[in-house]
Amino acid sequence: MKPSVFVKSLACIGCWLIAKLAIAEPLIAPTAIDWLLDCPLTATAHLDPEVVGRTQCGLVSVPRDHAAPERGRIRLTVTRVGARQPLNREGVVFIQAGEPPQAKGAPFVLHLASRWESLATRAYRTLIDRYDIIELSARDLKQKSAVEQAAQDMEFVRGQLGEARLNYLGNAAATRLGSRYGTLFPERVARMVLINAGPGEPIAMGFEQLLLKESARSGADGCVSRWLGDFLAYGKYPPASARCLDLGAWE
Repeated sequence: MKPSVFVKSLACIGCWLIAKLAIAEPLIAPTAIDWLLDCPLTATAHLDPEVVGRTQCGLVSVPRDHAAPERGRIRLTVTRVGARQPLNREGVVFIQAGEPPQAKGAPFVLHLASRWESLATRAYRTLIDRYDIIELSARDLKQKSAVEQAAQDMEFVRGQLGEARLNYLGNAAATRLGSRYGTLFPERVARMVLINAGPGEPIAMGFEQLLLKESARSGADGCVSRWLGDFLAYGKYPPASARCLDLGAWE
């Protein structure tokens, strides 16, 4: 082959490779979540530094009304405490505090993950090691329409994270969000724990679910902590005699 022909052949091959690379899918698919370089934390004195080091914060734009996207959009914050063993990651746990409101200076998820680290049981080690813990800033869940929109927000973010299913942990007012999400997207729920759901509130069915109730009696918090960990990590239900098991009559 003449040198000029050889050079032309290399040039053609180079152009072909450039074109293929230009249309190739990226190794990490882009999402609608704008992840920030740093989390805007103002008070981390009571947080586990290792938890803070695994935390990412981002912003996501969602429709103000998912049924009418033309009405504009709002921005929500997404906080993710990454699994300590990402190569062994099994999924995500979405959490909502409900009441009391978010702790000052840091998203509630950081305080929760720090507490799970301190408990150091086998179940909580599994959750910390193998699950991302996600908190999405919620709308005013006291409004019925807001619960509907917040459930759609959560489904949108689940899709952006590329998760086939999610686990959910909600307390008080946030139990309504979990139930509504489970009603709309039961096939997207792996396990769900609802704590302190209000009397007579509708509860979604069709997936693994645990209802717990905190009590003023001594030691009740330990009961809730134990069983929500065992259930989320392993799907293990408490016995019918467990004092924190919520046996209310649900619609």
